[in-house]
Amino acid sequence: MEDEFIPADVVGERFERLKTVVDRSALARHQARVGRQEEVLVEGVSRRDESKLTGRTRQGKLVHFAPTTQHGAPTAGALAQVTITAGHPHHLSGRLQEVTAPPRHRVRIPVASA
Repeated sequence: MEDEFIPADVVGERFERLKTVVDRSALARHQARVGRQEEVLVEGVSRRDESKLTGRTRQGKLVHFAPTTQHGAPTAGALAQVTITAGHPHHLSGRLQEVTAPPRHRVRIPVASA
């Protein structure tokens, strides 16, 4: 039965080739978005860089952008207009233009004092 399996080194080499093709394709699609203004749902502070915010476009693409002094840091759940400045294989980078809508949900749960 083991004769029917593909050797591990062949599997690894094929996977690396596939990953290269997928990353190249994603990079080309993301770079095609550079210069566009996208509506982004703000998720909050980036996990890797606390000076940046993270959000998602309507297509679910991850966007990292810095808050501006003019608009400040929009809270999670806010909608913002972001101009895409760079495309990477796994995310987009952008510049915040304006906050178009505040979050529609309650940010804090009121606590009754007794």
